[in-house]
Amino acid sequence: MRRINVVAVTHRGRERDHNEDTVSVAGFQSGVVEGQPVRFAIDTVRPVTCLVADGLGGHAEGGRASRVAAATIADAAPLLHDSGALVKAVRAANDAVYDEMAHDRAWTGMGSAIVVLVIVEDRMICANVGDSRCFLLRDGHLVQLSIDDSPAPEAGQATIATVVTQTLGGRPDRDGVEPHVLEAEVRTGDRFLLCSDGLTDELTPEHIEELARAEDPAAAVAELLRATLDAGGHDNVSIMLATVEEER
Repeated sequence: MRRINVVAVTHRGRERDHNEDTVSVAGFQSGVVEGQPVRFAIDTVRPVTCLVADGLGGHAEGGRASRVAAATIADAAPLLHDSGALVKAVRAANDAVYDEMAHDRAWTGMGSAIVVLVIVEDRMICANVGDSRCFLLRDGHLVQLSIDDSPAPEAGQATIATVVTQTLGGRPDRDGVEPHVLEAEVRTGDRFLLCSDGLTDELTPEHIEELARAEDPAAAVAELLRATLDAGGHDNVSIMLATVEEER
């Protein structure tokens, strides 16, 4: 049986007056002191579910949307044994955001991006909607597993896109989602990085890779957060490292 070591942190950043991100690990949802990392060691006797939900800034109740989405997927976590079940859970989270939106006209348009990682024995399943990301660090190299829901830049344009084409909720009228899904083998020593765009908008992939290599996952998360805030911290930022440890 493998063990998954998870370190997670969430922070409002330097410019936002509140945090609309939500992180969840094995059903436990963020409610910790801002900027204080939390750590979990979880056996893979059941599917281990990690997620980052990024409430849409500039929309009503982005934090509410991210919490509803995270809670819906956390409730389904014991059933997430394959990609079909994960896609079903992400779509249920989209429906839950729209159901919540219907309670108050002022919440119209609330929404969230989300990225989910499920580790089941020797397999992983990654699903995302929006521009929150999941990376795999293996043999010192960082590879993005998620697919951004944003238009590719045209020739000569900046590479950072500001338009997200698909989210959970986010529209006045109910709409469906098509999650991006990847399933692959898991190896001992693999390290998965989940994050909101508050990290990737501030740091280059090369810088993220360098900091994520730190031997101690807690030190890696702390340095990633520090570097993000030092770079400006213009948005909420959530960072999660899940390391696959040796079988016991």
